[in-house]
Amino acid sequence: MPTVQNALVSAALFMLLAIAGPGPVQAEPRQELAPEQEAFWERFREHCGKAYPGKVSDVTAYYEDAIVGRDLLMHVMTCEEDRIHIPFHVDDDRSRNWILTRTDGTIRLKHDHRNPDGSEEKITQYGGDAPVPGLETRQIFPADEHTAEILPRRSDNFWFFHFVDETTLHYGVHWPEQGHSIRVEFDLDDPREPPPAPWGYEDH
Repeated sequence: MPTVQNALVSAALFMLLAIAGPGPVQAEPRQELAPEQEAFWERFREHCGKAYPGKVSDVTAYYEDAIVGRDLLMHVMTCEEDRIHIPFHVDDDRSRNWILTRTDGTIRLKHDHRNPDGSEEKITQYGGDAPVPGLETRQIFPADEHTAEILPRRSDNFWFFHFVDETTLHYGVHWPEQGHSIRVEFDLDDPREPPPAPWGYEDH
């Protein structure tokens, strides 16, 4: 049978643990990726903090009015362990953001659209997860369930990033059912002054 002394020692240890509180919170382990996706991720990280001009290199009539003939600038603004934030500026419009995250064993692309006051636009957070493994230089992101819910006609959309070579990056979207597409080409050999932070991220 436990003695009174043992009981007192146990009670004292319990009180010390309660006072000390829980141990340090363990950081979430970094999401593991296939080697091809890991290499693609690191290609983006190499450009962190830099901004590059873009131009439309291929487009169907549906997209022309929205982007053709405007000043385009991509900014690899922040690179965290499992998240890369890439604002895409169109003239003085700072509403568009590409968010890449390492999640569920792959890379997820989301389009984060903001109003000038920083609130989210009605149509936002669309995108999808890249099929594994993809290529070291190219990842494709088919529309996910959220995209199909908010943009039902675009459930067959897919987006892509393609490092064509050391100085050229393509971003594009295809809408197969309707035959619409656009491709923007960024010159990685022509870094520019980073632009102001996108709407809603001025404190970042």
